[in-house]
Order: sequence, then C-alpha cells, then structure tokens
Amino acid sequence: MVVYIDVLFLINLYVTYFELLSVCIFTHKNISRIRIIIASVIGGIFSFVIFLPDDSVLLSTVIKLISCVIISAVAMGVKEIFKNTVFLLLVNFVFAGLMLCLWLFVAPLDMFYCNGALYFDIDGMTIILSTSIAYFVIKGIRFFLDRNGKADKKYFIEIHNNGSVITLSALSDTANGLVDYFSGTPIIICKKENCMDIIPECLKNLSNEIKDIDITDMKGVRLLPFSTVAGIGFVYAFRVDRVIIKEEHCSYNVKALIGVIDNSDQEYDAIFNPKILV
Repeated sequence: MVVYIDVLFLINLYVTYFELLSVCIFTHKNISRIRIIIASVIGGIFSFVIFLPDDSVLLSTVIKLISCVIISAVAMGVKEIFKNTVFLLLVNFVFAGLMLCLWLFVAPLDMFYCNGALYFDIDGMTIILSTSIAYFVIKGIRFFLDRNGKADKKYFIEIHNNGSVITLSALSDTANGLVDYFSGTPIIICKKENCMDIIPECLKNLSNEIKDIDITDMKGVRLLPFSTVAGIGFVYAFRVDRVIIKEEHCSYNVKALIGVIDNSDQEYDAIFNPKILV
C-alpha cells in the first residue's frame, strides 16, 4: 500500500486533536485551543513511526511513550504531567484497540495500522463524522460518571496561598456550576470570614456592595455574578497556589478558583461541583 506522508500527517494530527479533547473531558481541564493544535502537530509528526520495520515493537513503544509525554507537556503543561500522560495513554489505547479491531476483522483494503499510527484513504466527511461521534460518546460517558459521582460524601478542602494554609468543610453540589468566564475554570464558593488568611489583601475590607469596589485595587481578582433560588449576587474569584479536596480515604489536587462571598448562611464553609474530581 502506498502511504502519502501529507495524508498520514493530517490524519494523525486530526486524531491527536480529538484525543486531547477527550482527555480534557475526562479531567475537566480547560486548555487553550492553540496549545492543543501545537500538540496535535507534534502528534502528526510522531506518526512517521509507521515507517519503522514491523518487528521494531520495543523501539516504537518507547517512541510512543515519549511522544505522549511531550504532547501532554505541550498541551497541558508540566504540572501533573504524569496524570495527564496516563489519561492520554488510556484514550490512545482505546482508539488504538478500536482501529486494530477494525483492521483485523473488517480489513478495509485502504486502511493501514502499524506501530500505533493510522493511515487510510478516506473522504474527509467520513472521518469528520466518525471522530465527532466518538467525541460525543466520550462526553456522554463523562456526563454519566458525573451524574453518578461523588455528591453524598463528607469532604474537606485544603487551600494553600502565599505561605498560608486553611482547611474548610465542603459540600459537593452539582448546582454549583459557576466557572470563570475567561478560562472556564470551575469556582469553589467559600465563606469569606473563613478565608481571611489566604485571600488577597484588597479583599479583606471589601463588602458585597458594588459601590465599595475600586477597580484599581482588584489586581488578580475577578468579580463574577451568580444566581440562586434566593436571588442574585456576585463573588470575588481569585487564583491560589494549591487546592486539595479530601475525603475519607483519598485526596484530589484540583484546578479551581476560589470565590468568596460575605454574609453566607450556607451550612458548609465551601461548595464545589463534583465534576472537578477525577
């Protein structure tokens, strides 16, 4: 079978792009599309391992592992690179298994799968539809897992910022759908009075009155509106150094903003959406 390098590169770029989107779904990460595209280009380049001899199993496996680490680092950064790489490998293995089964049992004459790289001569609409279907199937699985997730357990949130650490009792609540409008990062709602050790200085004397806000003092803080059954309001949201959500037997390092509110009558010190737990 004749393999065209440009077609090989574009197919695997496209596949890598949707594999990374799948990882984002499972880990609830919000990654810049530019970073995903750059990582996908790298995935397309690594697809040239298809030209290695068929008996180069060890070499192709090592190259595949290295490529996953590099792609994970480019797309999602070096922080939590081990977890990100594991998820990328899992998605890759699922896709590779499906492609191998298709190749072995259906055996289309215009398809070639070797050393973890895929090549086939297929019209653009077919590959777009098939990949889109796979993507939405993964979204469906993630939605099912979230609905049957961890909403009935006792949690504590450990927040690290500027050398200080606080621990808050927390409620897992799917009704908290608040996210940062710019990055899509989920927000954990906390009582302000319990967060005085970790909040920015500019927030310590602010109330929840719009008239009290001076924009020049709000560096690193975002003002975000929210609505509840009791009415509407807003929270001050900001980044911290580290957030750990703990339950009885395990803990989760999560990517989230902290949002503080005044005069909260909520039972728990903090409320988070269980989707941020992977």
